[in-house]
Amino acid sequence: MTYLLKDVCLHGNEDGRAPMLSAIVVNKASRRPSEQFSVLARSAPFSRPADWTWQDEQRDVFARYGEE
Repeated sequence: MTYLLKDVCLHGNEDGRAPMLSAIVVNKASRRPSEQFSVLARSAPFSRPADWTWQDEQRDVFARYGEE
């Protein structure tokens, strides 16, 4: 599943600046993305800053794609 979600994040987002769509994919029990999501977010091309949180990414996803 990790590779599929990575491909979704990269689709039309080769430079990594757009919000990562996989931020809305969460574990039912924890209501959080998997650890692999944070690893991906901090790797190239996404390279999110140290003070970044997955909640920030979710807000960005909903702000950008919520009304489409």
